[in-house]
Amino acid sequence: MARKKKEEVKDFTPSKYQLAIYDFIQHGVGNLVVGAAAGAGKTWTIIKCLDLIPSDKKVLMAAFNTDIVKELKKKVKGKENVDIRTLHSLGLLMLRNNFPEKKLMIETYKYSSHIKENIKTYSTINTYALGNNYSTYINNIEKYVDFGRFYLCQTIKDLDFIERRYAINTLADEKEVALKVMDWGKDELDFIDYVDMVWLPNALYLKPIRLLFDYIFIDECQDLNRAERELVLKCFKMGTRMISVGDKNQCVYSFSGSDPESFEKLLAIPNTITLPLSISYRCSKNIVEFAKKLVPSIEANDDGREGVVLYDVPLSEVKDGDMVICRNNAPLIKVYNEFIKNGKKAFIRGKEMGSNLKTYVKSTKQAELNRTCVKDGVFARLYNDLFVTRNKIMEQSGIDAETAMDSPIIERKLDMIRTLDVLSEGISTAEELIGKIDSIFPKRDKKEGIALSTIHKAKGLEADNVYIVCKSLMPSKSAKANWEIEQENNLMYVAYTRAKNKLGFIDEEAFKDFDPSSLNSKRTLERMETIVNNTLGKSTKMVVNAATAKTIIERAKTIDIKQQKRNIVSMNNKPKKNLNSFSDITKRRNIKRK
Repeated sequence: MARKKKEEVKDFTPSKYQLAIYDFIQHGVGNLVVGAAAGAGKTWTIIKCLDLIPSDKKVLMAAFNTDIVKELKKKVKGKENVDIRTLHSLGLLMLRNNFPEKKLMIETYKYSSHIKENIKTYSTINTYALGNNYSTYINNIEKYVDFGRFYLCQTIKDLDFIERRYAINTLADEKEVALKVMDWGKDELDFIDYVDMVWLPNALYLKPIRLLFDYIFIDECQDLNRAERELVLKCFKMGTRMISVGDKNQCVYSFSGSDPESFEKLLAIPNTITLPLSISYRCSKNIVEFAKKLVPSIEANDDGREGVVLYDVPLSEVKDGDMVICRNNAPLIKVYNEFIKNGKKAFIRGKEMGSNLKTYVKSTKQAELNRTCVKDGVFARLYNDLFVTRNKIMEQSGIDAETAMDSPIIERKLDMIRTLDVLSEGISTAEELIGKIDSIFPKRDKKEGIALSTIHKAKGLEADNVYIVCKSLMPSKSAKANWEIEQENNLMYVAYTRAKNKLGFIDEEAFKDFDPSSLNSKRTLERMETIVNNTLGKSTKMVVNAATAKTIIERAKTIDIKQQKRNIVSMNNKPKKNLNSFSDITKRRNIKRK
C-alpha cells in the first residue's frame, strides 16, 4: 500500500488533458476547475503547473491535510514564492495577523466544555425535565454549533437547513442555544478549535493581512465546506487566478460538514472554466472498466496492464502488502482478528476510531461487559440507547420501527456496538476492552503487513491488490436524500479505484451478521430488545404508535385545527380535558405544518 508514487515519475509524457491545463496556465485568463479522475496524477499536474508561473508571482497551494503538505514541500523545494499550507493553517495565520495580542491557543473541547458548563444560562427550558434525553439535547447543540460554523449559519432559518440535511432530531431550543454559543465563540479568541480556524475569519469579517496571492491552487476541492471556500476567496486581489483540482465523484465527507455542491459552486465563480483530467494512471484496464459503471468519464491508460476483478475471494488469499477496505468498522475488526489468529501481520488505519470506541464504552458507566445482556452492563446500556434512539425517530418522524432502523444515526450506533462486540471476544470487563482498543489503535499507526481501512480512511491511498469486505453494505440502506445516495455512489467509486492491478470482493458467507437488512440480523435485534428490556426492568410494549403519528402528520396538512384536535382525542381515546393544545402536541412531536 502506498500514496500515489506514480506522480513521482520523472520522465512522463503529458496527456492531451494535461497539455490543455498547462496552456491555460500560460495563456489563459481567469479561474480553472479541473475535474480529475481517480489516480489521474492531479498532484503531479499541479506541481508541473508551478514551473509555468513566474517566480515574482505569489502562490498559495492549499492542501487537504498536513501529510500532503509535507509531501508537497519536498517536491517544490526551492520555490520561495510558493506558500504550501492547509486551509486550517491559512485561517489560523489570518487570525494571528489580525489579532497579534490574542493567545489563540488550540482547545479541541472549547465549545463542548462551554456548553455543558453554561447550559442553564443559555437554555430556555428546564433541562432537568429532559431526563434521559439530556445527553441527546447537549449533543444536538454541539452538532448545530459545528455544522452551523461549517455552513456560516447566522439565523434559525439557516440552522433549519442543517436540521434537515443531517437529520437532527431536535428536542427543544437547541438551535437558539447554538446561536448564542456561536456568538460567545466570536468573542473568545484566547482559545480556538479547528473549526474556528476557518469560521472566525469569515464570522469576524477579517482582512487578509499579508495573505493576498496572484495564484491560488486548491487540492481536493470537492471536499471544501462553505467556510473554507469563503476563506480562500478572502485571499483574492485584482487579477488573482484560482486553480481548483478535485473530483466531485470522490466527495465523501459531506457527513462531517463538506459541501456536496462545492465543485459546482467553484464553477459558478465569475470568469471560471472547467477542464478534465480523465486518464487514470493508477488503475489497470479492467478495473477502470469496472469503475466506469459508476463514473463513465474515467479513462484507462495505455501502459499495457489488464488487471482483474474477482468475486467470492477467500480471506486466506490476502497477503502482506495488500489493502482490505470496508464501508463499516465492525467487519474490519473481525478481519483483523482472523489475520492475527492466523499469524498474519495487519494494522488498522484511523487513530480516532479507537478514541471514539473508548468514549462509547465509558459513556455507559458500567464496569462489566455482559455481552449477552442477561445482566446489566456495557452492552445492555448500548443496546438500550440504540432502541431508545429508534423510538425517538419513530415518534418524531411518524415512521415504523423497520424504517427507523435504516436511519444513518441508527446505522452508526449499530456499527459501533457490533465493533465492540467483536473486540470483546474472550474478555469480560470494560477496563479490559479499553486496554484492547489501545493495543489495536496505538497513538501511532503501525504500518506493517496488511492494511485495513474504512473507505473514508483509504481515500488518497492505493495498493496493487485491494479487497472489499461486505460489498452488500454498499450502498447503505440509510441513504435516503439525493445527496446521501450520491455520497454512497462516491464511496463505492473511491473503494474500487484504490486498486492498481487486482480488485477482489471477499466471500461474504462469514459476514452475514453484519448486514442489517438480513433476516437473521433483524431477528437477533428483536431478541436482544426483549432481553435488554427484561434486564433493565422496562416494558416491552412499543412506546410509540408510529401509524398514529403518521396519520396525524398527513391529516395536519388538510384539516383545520379543531378537527385535528378531535381526531387526536379519538385516536388516543383520551378525554379532552387531559390534552394540551394541538400546537403543544405538534411541538412535542416535532411536526412542521406546511
